[in-house]
Amino acid sequence: MQVYIKDIMQSEVTVVSSDATIEQSETIMLGANRECVPVVDDSKKCAGVLSHSDILRVRSAKEDLSSKHVREIMSRRVISVSPNSSVDNAMRLMLDNSVHHILVLMEEQVVGIVSVIDIIQVDRARTFNAFADPEAYVPLS
Repeated sequence: MQVYIKDIMQSEVTVVSSDATIEQSETIMLGANRECVPVVDDSKKCAGVLSHSDILRVRSAKEDLSSKHVREIMSRRVISVSPNSSVDNAMRLMLDNSVHHILVLMEEQVVGIVSVIDIIQVDRARTFNAFADPEAYVPLS
């Protein structure tokens, strides 16, 4: 059974501006409980991705988070799919690029995001067999 990204993507996506400071973006990310967020430019086109790892690198260098902008540290390498891409394609991209999130773009605009957990849930549902024999219970002695 083919499953498409549009069926599993989170369409309410928290984004930050490339002009925002790292401090502002960190507050937004923490408030929304996001590990990474798409970065958009003035025309709302995807310009990159900002992750907690990016912010931690700045923190560990003891740089001022209130004066440094997102565009200075964001990853410009955006791994993305369209809403009509298959989940299998997204899984391959995530594995090949060692990323935990993949953006869903339409005409360079962010319309969704998919996490590795979303992909695992689909894969698990496809391989689950409700009629399989239950695993034997082996008590620990």
